[in-house]
Amino acid sequence: MRKLFKAFATVTLISVLTRLLSFVFKIYISRKLGAEILGLYQICMSVFMLFACICCSGLPVTLSRITAESDAIGDTKKQFGSVSTCLIAGLLITMFIISFILTFPQILDFIFADKRCKKLFMIMLPMLVTSCIYAILRGWFWGKKYFGIFSITEFIDEILKVLFAVIFLEGSILALSKEYAYAVAMLVGDIVIIILIIILYFAKHGKLKKPRMAKNIAKSATPLTITRIFGSLMSTFMSLILPSLLVSQYGLSTSEATAEFGRASGMVMPLIFTPTSIIGSLGVVLIPEIASTNAEKGLDSLSKSLSNAIAFACLVACFFFAIFTSIGQPLATKLYNDAQSGQYLAFAAIIMIPMCINGLVISMLNSMGKELNTFISHIIGCVLLIAVILITPRFLGIKAYFVALGVFHTSTMIINLIMLNKHVRLDLKSGIKCCIYTAYALAIVILCKLTLNRLNLSDIAEIVMGLIIISIAFVPIVLSAKTLKLNKKFVLKNKVTFL
Repeated sequence: MRKLFKAFATVTLISVLTRLLSFVFKIYISRKLGAEILGLYQICMSVFMLFACICCSGLPVTLSRITAESDAIGDTKKQFGSVSTCLIAGLLITMFIISFILTFPQILDFIFADKRCKKLFMIMLPMLVTSCIYAILRGWFWGKKYFGIFSITEFIDEILKVLFAVIFLEGSILALSKEYAYAVAMLVGDIVIIILIIILYFAKHGKLKKPRMAKNIAKSATPLTITRIFGSLMSTFMSLILPSLLVSQYGLSTSEATAEFGRASGMVMPLIFTPTSIIGSLGVVLIPEIASTNAEKGLDSLSKSLSNAIAFACLVACFFFAIFTSIGQPLATKLYNDAQSGQYLAFAAIIMIPMCINGLVISMLNSMGKELNTFISHIIGCVLLIAVILITPRFLGIKAYFVALGVFHTSTMIINLIMLNKHVRLDLKSGIKCCIYTAYALAIVILCKLTLNRLNLSDIAEIVMGLIIISIAFVPIVLSAKTLKLNKKFVLKNKVTFL
């Protein structure tokens, strides 16, 4: 058990550092590029991520599960054969997509209304190869429980992107304009990190053996891949359709609509994803354990542990919800020098609660081999998201973006919890805890807002005072909550290695 908490602490620390670096970097990028160029980049990245999902998105999770299971029973042929199968499948799909785009580049003219997006995408196109190899090999490290390498490679990747971005943006290398220089910097950083991760794979005695488990990998990875393709399609749909709806229905100009989308997706959402640094770490540690425990003892032994993990995810999300709802406006205004983004952050903060719980529950179901279940819930959520995006922009403007995401995460969370409860009977007490945490956070928000409104402070003083009030208010509930206490039956018999 001590190893589990050590792994969680290690992954959380590195993840928080990575998110912090990424967050500071996004502030720099938003100020350097501006809302309009940032919006162009977000539009381009949404399309790129769609193709990246097609290439290999389901393979890393499947490989991590197979690796954990094969380690539990000592089958190295199955393990390394699965690595070879995933690499071959991912690279074949990737090369087909790249060849198709290079042969028919006019398809990008149909996708992108702005010609700058097409050039950005072509610069980033080789990153499909590096992203594929990177994701699959990290899936092996994940399944082997090399949590240090799994996390540190992501941190190094972020450092490289920051380093090369500063070099290319500030040094005027290759005489590129700002948006193109940033794309080149990302490509160079990807090339360096993929070389490093290949070296680490073989240094940790990784091998490439005769491909195996092709049928099982395809059966597991296909629903995951389709699910993430749908997710990327929704992201692409929103990035392409929402700005045009803001023009036609809400009366904004094209540049205003692009800037609004840049604020929402490039400024607000990175802050909304803040709690995933902690909750994602819990998922990273638990998933290989779920797979190996399931292979040895079955799912019944996991009930208490998974219930407590869900309650912990809710508590973390509620803490950040209280912060961003109470002081989100002055916080984002100071960070981005953009008052509008601050208003949107305070409005969107509620999304974090269903988003964090849903993300953890999806990981649990996938680690049990229930990928088809998460696929079904995702489709239902996407249908609701599309309906909200098409109907509400005329009334809400860019806030329709946040409402749609809230509807998506809430609906899929409910469905996934029902499905998880069918396979692992969840503890009702954890559900009651989640309700208490949410009500407690709402009460703190009201108290904090009333206090800050009476004090009439400057933005910096309001941020500091708000953080103090919320942090102190959460101490009693954190001390009384035993959300990190896992079931005694959940014993680690498998070795956990960090580096």
